[in-house]
Amino acid sequence: MAQAGNETNQGGTGLLLWVVFINVGCVATLWPVLTPYARDLGAGGVGIGVVVGAIYATRIIIGPWIGRMGDRYGYRELLLFGNALYILIALAYWAANDVVTLTAARMLHGVGSAIVLPMVMTVLGRHAAGKSGAAMARYNLAQWMGYAIGPLAGGVLAAQFQPSAVFFALIPAGVISTFLVLGLDRKYTAPEESSTTGEKKTPPKDARAQLLLGYNFIVAPSNLIIMSFFPLLADTRGYGPVITGALLAIAAFVTAAAQPVWGRIADNMSVKPLLITGGLGAVLGLGLLGALEPVWVAAIAMLISGFAIAGLVAGTATAAVDLGRSRGMGTYVSLFHSAGSLGQALMPLLYGAVLGIIGVDGLLIAVGVVVTMLSVAFVLASTILAPPDEPDPLSQSG
Repeated sequence: MAQAGNETNQGGTGLLLWVVFINVGCVATLWPVLTPYARDLGAGGVGIGVVVGAIYATRIIIGPWIGRMGDRYGYRELLLFGNALYILIALAYWAANDVVTLTAARMLHGVGSAIVLPMVMTVLGRHAAGKSGAAMARYNLAQWMGYAIGPLAGGVLAAQFQPSAVFFALIPAGVISTFLVLGLDRKYTAPEESSTTGEKKTPPKDARAQLLLGYNFIVAPSNLIIMSFFPLLADTRGYGPVITGALLAIAAFVTAAAQPVWGRIADNMSVKPLLITGGLGAVLGLGLLGALEPVWVAAIAMLISGFAIAGLVAGTATAAVDLGRSRGMGTYVSLFHSAGSLGQALMPLLYGAVLGIIGVDGLLIAVGVVVTMLSVAFVLASTILAPPDEPDPLSQSG
């Protein structure tokens, strides 16, 4: 029976990892075309910001509610609904003919986004069997491979057809992912027993839980600063689109490839080395990227930055899963994603303001310094706040 259960878990994990890769890869095809498409519909600077941020606004609002629903009633129906919704999301994008309707499509996209990845992360975390680091490494590997491949595919689709054709990439994401979820064993996505029996858990807003949410608020948007702001610097340096795309791909692929390494470190040692090394790597990689112009230096900087981002992503996700075990996995993981979404909605506004003062090169260096300082502070504060009668999720994963 134990062997059969283990095989079920392994099969379910494989299906969900494919859901992550397909979902993220198809969604990432929008990156090369979304902001130019909004501009063509008449959006100015503020309008483009509203369009980009609309998805995060929805995720912030409904994310915690989705998590509580999953913990209480199970995750299967939510995953089916969230994945199938991408078919409607694709049609909403395609039908948008002004900034208002495009913003509405982005808000609808936020509903699907608030369901799929947080609930997949929740289910994988529940079945980690004492190996939270390895489970989150597989999750992040699938996610960042999608981030790496999606924009390349989106650029090809837009060049071969037209920008609006990219929106239809969300339809196979919805269809295929829905069928993959249908293939899951119902027991694999059943609600937590403690939620159905009324067992009390630690409140998800205690000091350590809030500390991780605050840290993720800063780190989540900084993870994507290379994708969002580096192309502006590359343009001023005359790298050209091919070299710029190759440099971005280096960072994304390294972030994906480094996940198994960081996962083993988290499970065998602790999460602390991931966050400290990730913070130090961020200031080194982003500092080199902002300070030195040669392409070969930028390539090395992308390697370092990708490895550092991998550590930060793996460390925060593993810590969230470990904290979620005693606080309601779906509830806390959704709060974790909502905190990241809030940062992704607000921090780019701050980045934009700072950009006008110190330039893109200065912004990259400044973000690296901030991430390093906060990573060290977070590890120290988490260690101090850990009560003696409860394991510190940063000291031993699982």
